[in-house]
Amino acid sequence: MDAFYLQWIGCAFGVLGALLLALNNRLSGWGFVFFLASNVCWIGFGVMTDALGLIFMQVAFTATSLLGIYRWMLAKPGFRARK
Repeated sequence: MDAFYLQWIGCAFGVLGALLLALNNRLSGWGFVFFLASNVCWIGFGVMTDALGLIFMQVAFTATSLLGIYRWMLAKPGFRARK
């Protein structure tokens, strides 16, 4: 895939993930899934463009995305503090 398209797909997934989290409803956990897809796209873009700082940042964000998926979607009920 061309780096141009990869950056825009990563951007779209990231914005959608942020929107889902901001809604703070039963679908919000899916925001982390979209963030994970965004991370993969941005890592690919970073590799294609030799952007080592971007790759490192996205690897760290991948860890936070995986933690979010675990806490919001996979952990037992009550693990995440509710309002």
